[in-house]
Amino acid sequence: MSQFFADVIAFVPERDDEAGRSVLAGNYAVERRSYFGLFIRRCYLSFFKLSWRGSIKLLADYKNWVEGKDAGYNLRPTDRDGGLLLVPTISDEQNQAQMDPYERYENAVKIGDIHSAIENLRRFFDQQFSQTDESGLTQHALLNLARLHYSLGEFQAAGSAAEEALKLARNANDALTALHCNNLLKRLIPASSSPGSNISATVKPNTAPLEVLFEVAKGIVTGDSLRAAFRKLYQSIGCGDASYADSTEAKWARHAVQATLWTYAGVESLAQTHENIVITFTEAGDDDSRLNALRAKARRMVRQGNCGGALMVLMDPETWCGLTLRQYGLWSSDVWKALFETAKRRHQESLISDVLIPRRPPHPPLPQALAHRMDFPHKHNEVVAEKIARRLMDDKEYAQALTHILDALWSSEYRGTWTYHRLAVVQLAEVSIEFGMAARGRRIIEGCLPQILNGDDIEIRAYACHTLARCIIAESWSQDDPRVKPPPAKQVAALEEAIPFLQVADTDYNQIGVYTERLHVIYTLSVVYHNIALGVQAMVTEGEETMVTPDTSVEWAADRAAFEANAKQMTNERDRMAEMYMEVDKMRKEVSSMGADEELKAVLDTVVKVGAAINRVPP
Repeated sequence: MSQFFADVIAFVPERDDEAGRSVLAGNYAVERRSYFGLFIRRCYLSFFKLSWRGSIKLLADYKNWVEGKDAGYNLRPTDRDGGLLLVPTISDEQNQAQMDPYERYENAVKIGDIHSAIENLRRFFDQQFSQTDESGLTQHALLNLARLHYSLGEFQAAGSAAEEALKLARNANDALTALHCNNLLKRLIPASSSPGSNISATVKPNTAPLEVLFEVAKGIVTGDSLRAAFRKLYQSIGCGDASYADSTEAKWARHAVQATLWTYAGVESLAQTHENIVITFTEAGDDDSRLNALRAKARRMVRQGNCGGALMVLMDPETWCGLTLRQYGLWSSDVWKALFETAKRRHQESLISDVLIPRRPPHPPLPQALAHRMDFPHKHNEVVAEKIARRLMDDKEYAQALTHILDALWSSEYRGTWTYHRLAVVQLAEVSIEFGMAARGRRIIEGCLPQILNGDDIEIRAYACHTLARCIIAESWSQDDPRVKPPPAKQVAALEEAIPFLQVADTDYNQIGVYTERLHVIYTLSVVYHNIALGVQAMVTEGEETMVTPDTSVEWAADRAAFEANAKQMTNERDRMAEMYMEVDKMRKEVSSMGADEELKAVLDTVVKVGAAINRVPP
């Protein structure tokens, strides 16, 4: 055995070169610092530290392994102490730093036990990491403490700890820790009131990619354009490429951020691609990137009316397994919002007031107050403007709604958030109908109609098709004198042109379960079919007076038969729409009066059980 290990160690150099790099020259077959080289050196040193009894046991185990017998380590706890198997050295007699306190710290953070987390963090860094009295890691302890306070919203304590860590890092010439402290302190500085002038993280070769990704979120909140957000994203990618220690967490975080940005830009296919990359190559409980991707996927399903599919994604054990207490708050809120949005669409007022509102997950605690405002100034962005405009339009305040719609159009076009821009365009077209400018409303909708029809937002597509059909119908009256009824042929042509868009709106509203809006569409379809039938009959009457001559009597007879058949078909369609209206209205009343079924209660109970299980995890 001694000769074997002596021959094996000959493959590895005894020392590095003058620059500290591993040499590979002459008869040396393995680099000193390679994985295999480190393994050979470790085996060699461990063999020569064996006692006589340990060598005998290793030889016996080796013979049993060669003969195919049961062989293994089978060590008792007492065999590791007292020099029975290993000859103790000076380093073995010293107390080495252990990872147990840090593991207890991470577990305490997961379950929200902050006092235990701080205590275990102190115990970990109080250990002896070197031969000197000073460990030289005090700045790391304070930086971890600052990050803990920051994640809890305790910004005053986070700022104090970060400033103290920055002083110690500068005294110790620890440039990397000082850079992390500076970036954390810049998060605590209030943002400027104008977009693009916020204090950003310092981009240097050693800058962590996640620090630059934070600037993307801050830019979205403060009203920066998506172009600036993508620029920061590319800087984060560059920081990751320039760093030899680019973590896998930062890699998946970049994909998750790209998915969010492409969603804002209205390119759902690219957003889904990045989300699928994160979900495929990460495991349950890895980091926030996987949870955010799953949450975005569930929200998209809810928007498409697939609440069951969204709950399957959120309630999958691989989604909630390994969640921290903070992540549990986000996950439980998404489960509740999926149920709430579906009930709100169906106007299930009793379900909302009796079941969902009382069992709403609690809001996270508010951030700690500072001498200055910590939160970034939220712009009056397109999302808020569109909500205010919708509320004013429901109250028939179209003049006031127009101001907010124009604000939303300008903001969304400046920022490049085309998803909200399309919604604002449709709202502007709806207001244009009320102001007698249906032709203008039709033109602005048709300008973005290909993107709306090919998009994945079913609700916006249904809303746009319904509004476009109304514009087409109103345009046939508004092109000439509104007081004069248009010719029957022109009226019938406009109504027939509006039918395909109304049918698309009916299908989409049926898919997402919005019964009230679907009733409006069905009623409009019934009116359209009724007026087409009246128009065709008027065309027959007009033809009887102007087109019947001895030379054209045969041709007119055929045309008249076709007109009468068309009028009869439109009348049948009108009756069918009327019957469908009654059926959908009955279904709406039944759905709106439904309470909580057993499946919904089971979902809410599961959310509570997951939270209870997280709180019972031992630190």
